[in-house]
Amino acid sequence: MIEFTAAWQGALIAQHQAVFGYGLLGPHLSGADQPRALAAQAAHESFRDAISAAMAGAGLSPAHAAADYPSLYPVSNAAQAVALAARLEDDCATAWRVLYAATALDQAEAARAKIPDATSRRREAQAGLDASAVAAARWRKVAGAVPASRPFPGL
Repeated sequence: MIEFTAAWQGALIAQHQAVFGYGLLGPHLSGADQPRALAAQAAHESFRDAISAAMAGAGLSPAHAAADYPSLYPVSNAAQAVALAARLEDDCATAWRVLYAATALDQAEAARAKIPDATSRRREAQAGLDASAVAAARWRKVAGAVPASRPFPGL
C-alpha cells in the first residue's frame, strides 16, 4: 500500500513546481499560448491552495515550495516553454495517480490508514489527474506531437 501522507505531500509538491514552472515558461510564449499558460498556472495555484488548506485542516504541515527548481531549466524559447508545460502536466499527472492509488481503499481500510476524508481525497486526485492529462495533451498538440495524448496518463 502506498503511504497516503507521502502521496498527498507529493501531489502538493508537484503543484508547487507547476506554479513555478509556468512562471518560468510563460514569458517565452505568445498568442493564445500565453493565456493558456496563465490559466494552467491559476489551476495549479487553486489545487495547491486546496491541498494546503485540507492538510492544515487535517493537522498536517503542508510542504513548502522550493526556492528554485533547477531541473526545469533552461527555457529560452517557445519550443522549450511548450515542452516544459507538457512535462509539468505529466509530472502532476503522475503525482495525482499516486495519490489516487493511496486513497483507493474501502472505508474501513481508509479509517485504519487514518486518511482524512478519503472520498474527497480520491475525488481530488481524480480531478487533478484528469486536468493534468488534458492539459498535457493540449501542450503536446501545440508542439505538434502526434499523437498528442498518451495512454494511461501518470504512468
